[in-house]
Amino acid sequence: MGPTRTSDLARLRGSFGPGRAGTMVSGGARWAVRSWSGAGVGVHVTTSEEPTAHARLVDLHSHVLPGVDDGARDVDEALRMLRVAEEDGIATIAATPHADSVTPQQILDGVAELNRLAADAGLRIRVVPGSEVRIAADLPARAADGRLVTLADTPYLLLELSLWGDWPPFLLEAIYSCQVAGLWPILAHAERYPAVQRDPGRVLPLVERGVLVQVNADSLFGRNGRKAQWAAEELIRSRAAHLIASDAHRSDSRPPRVRAALERAAAVAGEEYATWMAQAAVDVLRGAPVTPPQPEPPRRRRRFRWLFR
Repeated sequence: MGPTRTSDLARLRGSFGPGRAGTMVSGGARWAVRSWSGAGVGVHVTTSEEPTAHARLVDLHSHVLPGVDDGARDVDEALRMLRVAEEDGIATIAATPHADSVTPQQILDGVAELNRLAADAGLRIRVVPGSEVRIAADLPARAADGRLVTLADTPYLLLELSLWGDWPPFLLEAIYSCQVAGLWPILAHAERYPAVQRDPGRVLPLVERGVLVQVNADSLFGRNGRKAQWAAEELIRSRAAHLIASDAHRSDSRPPRVRAALERAAAVAGEEYATWMAQAAVDVLRGAPVTPPQPEPPRRRRRFRWLFR
């Protein structure tokens, strides 16, 4: 399939705009409006009985908060990143710094300040809070006592594993503890883990337990290596990946762009599924349940393919 036409994927850029965070009122389909810690900025959500099905692009994973981790080095860098994202059609971007490098209050305060600076710079894009949380032995305790910053104050929590070695033996227990605490886990940049590069089917036990799987936009173009590119494409082809995000760290080398990756996903798995992925990201920021389609068994990587790469 060639480049996506002006179609469902394009229409997904239409209705998210400046406003505040939306959460579902229990017992109904109406969307309430609230802010985080007085920040007063975030995602605009329709207040009709049935929220609109189309919205502009969102980016659920970025390191745009300045000076807190290995992402934006300063305010100027952060504003350049936001400008790049806005030019890509992204209306809302989640600031997800590594949770072990910053406190929850620093995230909330940093998001409020970055939104103020972005508005002063004439940018319409809005930043929502989040964090990228390492799955470690203390995760159950942190989940239980509410010390984690979720995406846009929804139940969704972005989780990551070490990029080195195999998965920890307590992985499923940690995921379960998050769910018991009322959190909905998202596994960040799944295609970058060596275990998934060898066998993308490693994510299926997590998917079966309700975990959403995110892949990085730049992996689809080989910028994290050929193994990561193959794994990302295979996860999308088999419908075992559900979200595309930028994991942006800079405005140039690791920029906050997702549009081309969604078009690449359309070429890999069809436009209908790429459109579903874009809408799933919108639903995450709304705090709405996301029900993925049944995945196909992903193919394992054949070792000889990589001997000379």
